Amino acid sequence: MEAVVNAHAKLNLTLEITGREGAFHTLDSLVAILDLADTVTVRPREEGVTVSMHGIPCEVPLEKNNAFRAANAFFAAFGEQCRGNLGADIDIEKRIPVGGGLGGSSADAAGVLLALAKLHGIERDALVPLAETLGSDTSAQLRSGYLRMRGRGEKLSPVLELPPLYFVLLCPSTGVPTADCYAFFDELGIAMSFGATERVISALHRGETPPLANDLILPACLSNFDVAEAIQAAHDLSPDAVGMTGSGSAVFALFYERAARDEAMTAAKFGKFAAIAAQTLF
Repeated sequence: MEAVVNAHAKLNLTLEITGREGAFHTLDSLVAILDLADTVTVRPREEGVTVSMHGIPCEVPLEKNNAFRAANAFFAAFGEQCRGNLGADIDIEKRIPVGGGLGGSSADAAGVLLALAKLHGIERDALVPLAETLGSDTSAQLRSGYLRMRGRGEKLSPVLELPPLYFVLLCPSTGVPTADCYAFFDELGIAMSFGATERVISALHRGETPPLANDLILPACLSNFDVAEAIQAAHDLSPDAVGMTGSGSAVFALFYERAARDEAMTAAKFGKFAAIAAQTLF
């Protein structure tokens, strides 16, 4: 017996820093869940959790692996409903680039929760409070479509009636440490892009060029010079818009039409950066 689920990447179409709550920054972000996904396979065992990862290299100590943390949190929350099987063997085929701001580790945590819920008959809605303890993106990645993420990432609401979007993701070989990027943002005193998320949602509703904004672009570019080069490479693909997801280092060229994206993807394959085609998952 096993459960196999896809653990989907996320992409921040906007990321506004709106303030602070204690040690954490608050934000307002329009998030798209992508068809790009890791594959998570879970098999029950009587006790203990093992995690095997292959595909894209991902060297994370077991105790810090979000998939491992998610499994242990699941059994702590729902152990009485697990019919004596309080362990799991977890296999993850990695396709989401690591350290790019695409939420790969949070996706794996969400995928483990969904797979264990499938094995043990737990409703998806019961996973949301647990997912919120595993990182700001994990509960979003239990879902599909577009979401507006506010606060520290825990305030989620679906954004309906937006069109499907198509992307070429350009991924530098090295990432941008998230904590360092936010610290750099504070040091630089960057002005916040208030209202960007509302403006982008309105533009997408009208089919106009979305004025994408991410308050972390400058600190990401200063932390990793490849980010600025990737942004220029994305502009060279003649997209409808260009942005950066999360704190980087992945950037994206956005297209309203799949045919235009596919043509750009052909060109991107010959560039410096690893290129991945993706689209909104509904």
